[in-house]
Amino acid sequence: MAYTYIGTHVYKKRIGPWGLVARVSLEVRPLDEPPHGASRIDGSRVWWVPPQGIVPADKTWMGFGLGLVAGQLEALGSGSRAVLVRVLAWDVPMVTDHQAEVAAAAVIECLRQNHGIDGVDIGLTFDRERNRHRFTWNGTEAEPGRP
Repeated sequence: MAYTYIGTHVYKKRIGPWGLVARVSLEVRPLDEPPHGASRIDGSRVWWVPPQGIVPADKTWMGFGLGLVAGQLEALGSGSRAVLVRVLAWDVPMVTDHQAEVAAAAVIECLRQNHGIDGVDIGLTFDRERNRHRFTWNGTEAEPGRP
């Protein structure tokens, strides 16, 4: 079954006076050949194209988030077909409160809310001593490039 999914999600989390906000729009579709410029997620059959102008830290975390759900995304490929996730838009309206980890959380939540991709428990607390939010992924603190 061929499909194209386009969805937008606004990720908003607030703990006390501090908050995180980002807006992401994704296109998800099966494909026979990945397009020029697409990057493969962790050796899977999932490929992705980040939005134009994304800062490197957000790009790294966005790829990390897609890696956490790559197995579920592969299942959308109808057997041996690949799946493409194209990030159509990425907006962080409150740059002063932004943390790059939000890019991972936003793509996961967008896929969960609009496409039924589940399975990652995203924990969030505020570390007053470090003055930043702490994320956990399935109960574990992790970051791109580190298990």
